[in-house]
Amino acid sequence: MNHLQLPVPDYRRKGFSLLKHAVALFLKNALPILFIAAIMAVPVEIIKNYYFFEPSDSEIFLPGSRMDSLVYLLFLSAITPMVIHFILGRMSGESAGIQASLLWGLRKWPRMIVYSFLNGAVIAAGIVMFVVPGLLFAVWLMLLPVVVSVMDTSRINPLTVCRELARRRYFKFVLYALGGYAAFAVLFAILIALFSFLANESWITAALFDICFDWLIQLIAIVLLLVFLQVKTEMKEQSLEPMDQAE
Repeated sequence: MNHLQLPVPDYRRKGFSLLKHAVALFLKNALPILFIAAIMAVPVEIIKNYYFFEPSDSEIFLPGSRMDSLVYLLFLSAITPMVIHFILGRMSGESAGIQASLLWGLRKWPRMIVYSFLNGAVIAAGIVMFVVPGLLFAVWLMLLPVVVSVMDTSRINPLTVCRELARRRYFKFVLYALGGYAAFAVLFAILIALFSFLANESWITAALFDICFDWLIQLIAIVLLLVFLQVKTEMKEQSLEPMDQAE
């Protein structure tokens, strides 16, 4: 695979078919994705929970605190380009070794931190000014993790690319986001059910739960990847239409 930019295969599934394919890709590659996520998440989640875990009255520890967000930004954001590299390799029929995916993610790690921070800052600024701009910015930048993971960000502006991808597709992106998070919610509910018999009194239990969460959340990355591929294919075919008509 190119060291600067991953291949972008044509992809024409839409709607429910796209979401169904994303779930199938995640489940089919669940073990490799778990291994990739665990490489980064195990040491990070163990250290985080060992030093910052606090027992509570709830049955399980639910991620979502400021500490979780900061930890994910600084240390776990590399998981997304790793998983995207692996899944793209499987889809394009090229070698998709775990080692190559890990190295790709590590190369993308600094840029993932920078652009993830910019993503949060832009959305937060939009919400502070008015709620609606913040929501629009969130949709506009929805594919930013995939753009940074796949494309050579030294040659393109990921924010501009995201704006072009989202142009006239805001409603479609919202539906895909809702569908992706609904599928994730089902898997997350299963995870909660599996951990429901454990009391939230041990940092070990909390670390294990967070590692599983870091694994399951990669389903969203796969959904966004397929949306990115579908939109790129659509734009490519639209650009060829005038040429076909001229012929």
